[in-house]
Amino acid sequence: MKEKFLKTLSLCLVLVLMLLTAVACDSKENPEPAGTNPQGSTEPVQTGPGVRTDGKADKVGLILEGAISDMSWNSDAHRGLEKIGALGAEINYTENTGVSEAPDAIRAFAESGCNIIFLSSSSFQDVTKESAKNYPEVLFFVINATVDETNVRSVQVQDFEQGFLMGALASLLSESGTVGFIGGFQFEPMIKGGQAFSVGAEYVNPDCKTIVEFTGDNNDVRGAKELAKAMAQQGADCLGTMAGPAALGVVEAAEEEGIFVLPPGQNMNSVGPNATIAPVMKDTSIAYEAVYKMFKAGELPDGIIKMGSSEGVVYVGDFYLDVDQAIVDEIRDINDKLAKGEIVIDLG
Repeated sequence: MKEKFLKTLSLCLVLVLMLLTAVACDSKENPEPAGTNPQGSTEPVQTGPGVRTDGKADKVGLILEGAISDMSWNSDAHRGLEKIGALGAEINYTENTGVSEAPDAIRAFAESGCNIIFLSSSSFQDVTKESAKNYPEVLFFVINATVDETNVRSVQVQDFEQGFLMGALASLLSESGTVGFIGGFQFEPMIKGGQAFSVGAEYVNPDCKTIVEFTGDNNDVRGAKELAKAMAQQGADCLGTMAGPAALGVVEAAEEEGIFVLPPGQNMNSVGPNATIAPVMKDTSIAYEAVYKMFKAGELPDGIIKMGSSEGVVYVGDFYLDVDQAIVDEIRDINDKLAKGEIVIDLG
């Protein structure tokens, strides 16, 4: 009887040991590390403003100050939104939105389920900061602003790099030794663009004379055209412009005056086919897409996000007219050096 009891006890102990071994092996083969999602993925669980927790696709809104047909700033922003859409997000936009109308546009997007909202201009900075308090779960990006808060981030496009390249190319093209820059709304990014235009012109030719003027209004096509004609009368034979829709007036004037122009966006050669040499791009569509990709990867940097030539946002586009190859090669080299940080723009 005692012998039978011992055999039964031994068998039970063997079974217990086998069960414990199996559990231990399964634990080693299927670990559940702390800090990962419960499905066993090693990807960290992303949290914070803008992150969807309902499993649905991102819904991204864009509030534009101007029209998407401007062949410049707003058109590029819209193309950026389309690139985000191509990545799988549901996209919506509103154009020709004034600052006073922005709170209503923000509310409409946020309450319709947008988890990310882009605002195309620093003009929207203050109203965005105020409205964002009502939607802490939404992530806001304001272009060319200076705000940096939990759910409101700034993306600064390096306007001064665009101005520098415009000035350098204008100087390379000029036969008179006088070139001009026409800006729109006179705020810091535009002012720096004008200053850098002069620096770029002098980088190529220290004796180059530059004329810099502002319309004060990005929609003042007539005012921009008048300034451009006045510059032509002063001897300027190549103009650069960063004036939003008003840049079309500069292109029209250049065509009529028989001088050259460097627009800030694509396709403006349709307005001035004999005057438009090449666009000097500040392609914000690249910035919009890049920032969204950073967000999706959980790699948004701290502080203000800067985008310029090194990120491929600022560059000299394709030439519309035949130009001496030496000029093309030189401006491409300058663009490349700027992107690599070999040229440092000193605005004083």
